Amino acid sequence: MVYEFSAYWPSSYITLKQKTEVKFPGTDVPEYTKIPKSGSTPESPQKQGTKFIYGPFGEVPTGATEPVRVRYEFTKPLIHVSQLERDVEVSHWGGNVAFEERYTLHNLAANLSTPFNRVKWASSQYYNPATTAVKEMRFPLKVGSLTPYFTDVIGNVSTSRFRSNKREANLELKPRYPVFGGWNYPFRVGWDADISNFLRKLSKGEGYILNVPFLEGPKQAEGVEYEHIELRVILPEGAT
Repeated sequence: MVYEFSAYWPSSYITLKQKTEVKFPGTDVPEYTKIPKSGSTPESPQKQGTKFIYGPFGEVPTGATEPVRVRYEFTKPLIHVSQLERDVEVSHWGGNVAFEERYTLHNLAANLSTPFNRVKWASSQYYNPATTAVKEMRFPLKVGSLTPYFTDVIGNVSTSRFRSNKREANLELKPRYPVFGGWNYPFRVGWDADISNFLRKLSKGEGYILNVPFLEGPKQAEGVEYEHIELRVILPEGAT
């Protein structure tokens, strides 16, 4: 991965003293910008384990920049959702709120250098090496969520687990195949919930308040980025 930034904090004011710290996921940083010593300011960066420190710098004028480029090892997936379609369907008749999410997911990590070998992949699960592949996803749902499902373009995917109790409702999914860098995985998930958890009637008049999350989705340690989200709230017939 390459990260480009300024060693100086962008400021509309004169800065008397500052420093910039960058913490990497590991010690393998094969390329980084060096800033030569200037007066009482030492050469940057100073290394402290996985941390690089640029500065401290003395007085820096308004709007000054100092371009820095670092290249470092990153062995986790880069999950990018180019399209998410999220439907929330409210049913007074069934006393239910149905959620469905349709994902177009891409892994933007480095591509495989050799063809995928399923035998090697299966054997590696015993010693669990670092990998950029997306192996599983976790969806923490609202407490009380019911009847989840998980499908892709082929059909139902059975490698999933749903744990629900009074404190949590977690849906754990495994894609049909490990999603390596440069690979795509379109899929959908859905679940139901009691309408009383999301809808209440106003104390005056005939109106209701519907309170649902704008975005739920997988919670991954490496994070997930979204390019385009379409949220539809489908109301009962006759409602506006």
